[in-house]
Amino acid sequence: MNLKLRGQNFWTTLKEIAAINLAKFRKVQTELEDSAERADLAENQLGKLRAKNRSSVSASRTSPARELRETTTTVRATSALRAGLVRQR
Repeated sequence: MNLKLRGQNFWTTLKEIAAINLAKFRKVQTELEDSAERADLAENQLGKLRAKNRSSVSASRTSPARELRETTTTVRATSALRAGLVRQR
């Protein structure tokens, strides 16, 4: 009878330890899933910021050159027009 009682206590203790370990595992698993989701969101946000930065950098690089070309073209056209007017006189 004494051995049977010890065996029951042993199995009860093992079940309690297993339940505690399972609860710890589930908690850590949930934390891992949450952190993976946060990492995915952070990577997506980083990608958006990099794309935005690239577009603003390329826009700022092309805009002055485009303005310079447009200004040069306008000046040349105006000069050609003036030259044509001078020749006509």
